[in-house]
Amino acid sequence: MYVGFPALVINNIYHLKFTSDVYLILLGGWIAIIVNIFFSYQVAKLLKLNRESAISFVMVATFANTGFLGYPYILSLYGPEGLRYAVIFDNVAMFLPIFLIAPILISFAKKEEKLFKIDLKKLFLFPPFLSLLIALALKPFPLPNLVLKILDILGSTVIPLILFSVGMNLSFSAVGKNLKPVFVVLFIKHLILPLSFLSVILIFGVSLTLPWKVAVLELAMPPMVLASIFVIEANLDKDIAVSSVALGIVLSFLTVPLIYYILENMV
Repeated sequence: MYVGFPALVINNIYHLKFTSDVYLILLGGWIAIIVNIFFSYQVAKLLKLNRESAISFVMVATFANTGFLGYPYILSLYGPEGLRYAVIFDNVAMFLPIFLIAPILISFAKKEEKLFKIDLKKLFLFPPFLSLLIALALKPFPLPNLVLKILDILGSTVIPLILFSVGMNLSFSAVGKNLKPVFVVLFIKHLILPLSFLSVILIFGVSLTLPWKVAVLELAMPPMVLASIFVIEANLDKDIAVSSVALGIVLSFLTVPLIYYILENMV
């Protein structure tokens, strides 16, 4: 988090070419998140969840694990070039929204008039996001090959460590208590959200270039670990959040290849 992850972000953003598609997938990611918040809340109401459980449902049905799971998937399916788009999408279209929107959702769940605290200091000092800002500042300047090589070596350590860490922290103890809402969460998160996003961009006649494929696949990732942490810290429905994250990781081994197959063979 403090060495390899920043190196990975700086190396990929430094080499990323900011085409119009990059800006559009970031905008599209924000729109998809906002629309999915309203949609998943209506679904939660149909499931007759109380407000705190409904917001927990919304959090894990909307925010995707675009970093810890997204990076390994995108690298394996679309290579180093795809990873560059995954890094910018993760930081700007998923990490930034959850830091800004989650406090609003939590305040609604708690029925508080005062907005749940948005910790901007924590946002800007979070190593990967701070590294994004540093990388953007460095783009106009030529970096020595030695520096780029060091960044590449350090960044290459991240994905194996991510997968090891994710495996060590999986927990399925509360899944049985919330099977119905958890499976609905995962149906929305793994299929409805990415396929709806894909359908909209095809309806608008957008060419399915690599940035758009990466964006669709990133939205298909399992629920975000950070979303469950927000839920736990706010004393909302911990069981729905933790169970959705754990089961979503396992389910992603089926759904992510399915979305990839649709992108490469059926569109």
